[in-house]
Amino acid sequence: MEIENSEGNRQRFKKILLGVLVVVILAALVVASGYFLDRLIFSKQKTSGQAFKLEESSSYAKAIRDLKRYFHKRFSLAKITNAAKLAVERARKRGVKSPERLEELGLRALIGALGDHHSSYLTPYEYKRLAEDIKGSFYGVGFVLRYDKKLKRPVVYNVLKGSPGDKAGVKRSDIIVSVDGRDTRGVSLDVIVSTIRGRKGTTVVLEIERPGVKKRFNFRIKRGKIDIPDLEVEILDGKYGHIQLLSFSSGISNKVGDRVRELEEKGVKGFILDLRNNPGGLLDEAVGVVSIFVDRGIVVSYEGKGEARQYEMTRGGAETNLPLVVIVNGGSASSSEIVAGALKDLRRATLVGSKTYGKGSVQKLFGLPNGGAVKLTVSLYYLPKGESINGKGVRPDVTVEIKDEPEEEEKLQLEKAKAILQELIEGEASACLAFLTAA
Repeated sequence: MEIENSEGNRQRFKKILLGVLVVVILAALVVASGYFLDRLIFSKQKTSGQAFKLEESSSYAKAIRDLKRYFHKRFSLAKITNAAKLAVERARKRGVKSPERLEELGLRALIGALGDHHSSYLTPYEYKRLAEDIKGSFYGVGFVLRYDKKLKRPVVYNVLKGSPGDKAGVKRSDIIVSVDGRDTRGVSLDVIVSTIRGRKGTTVVLEIERPGVKKRFNFRIKRGKIDIPDLEVEILDGKYGHIQLLSFSSGISNKVGDRVRELEEKGVKGFILDLRNNPGGLLDEAVGVVSIFVDRGIVVSYEGKGEARQYEMTRGGAETNLPLVVIVNGGSASSSEIVAGALKDLRRATLVGSKTYGKGSVQKLFGLPNGGAVKLTVSLYYLPKGESINGKGVRPDVTVEIKDEPEEEEKLQLEKAKAILQELIEGEASACLAFLTAA
């Protein structure tokens, strides 16, 4: 009996152990299935954008740090962060699911709420396109845009001859209403420019309003390679060295210096520096161009947030002391205004034309972890006499302006520049003769 009971106990123990193992295995399966189900749901939520939180974005956090440290004006942090969060929530309600797209919309709203149209958020693609400006070559349609503060839209200030835009019939003063169906009102100029540009051979559709014409125009333009010319040089009337400076790209001041020396060797009596429709560019190059005509003096000054005033001085060793006239217009901006304003303040040149654009601020790019960047206004700049031209522009000494007739206006401005330059040449000759007679 004792042996039989022991055997029975062993059998019962085996059954109990087997049951426990089954329960453990089933529990493990339930836990595992729950884990994978949870991962699946979480992954789906992340893909749909529901798991995205703007405040957890490293790019958003860095943008706020850069704003606090560098943006030149006071701003309400609550206002701009609320605008960013609201933009994300609105996008979610519209069905936007991509975390990348939600982050982009939040960053755009963050910077846009500053109310500074020179500051903007750039996606990785737009950041890359902006860098191409400095190289001077890209694929686009070939015209220069300016942001009109009243219209809150981009306006064409110059069309490159022979470019796709020129061939399509785009004209100066045309207002860009939409790009590929997207309204341009209130949109950053950087964003609009990067949208108009694109891959070689692709097309962009522009809706345009033309002053004085009731109907709107729609242009479907194929993008082509745009090589931005930096300067054009010629001798006018056998004695005036005409240097048309079209951009302030890298190395342009050296090129201008070379051309000045060449023109002097050919016997020119004076120079016309033509900065019309020049959108600007690198500050160092602007300082270099002024240094060609001025030996000593302040070119421009500026001060960043919490920093002492910085002064940019001429480099010494001016290339020429011949009489100089500078031509400007509403398309002359940024570095063009620095050059024109400095040469005027330093009494080195007579300015002819119409009031410049009035971009008297300095922008700096700050890279973000997502590969994009924020472009922020970090300071205002001041001309040698201490004046800020931000929103005001540089006024010429001699105004030559004809509204709604840009071609006729440019022709008369050049003729007036030549006439004034001739007076300066004759004045110098008379002064030299008087000195020699007195001696």
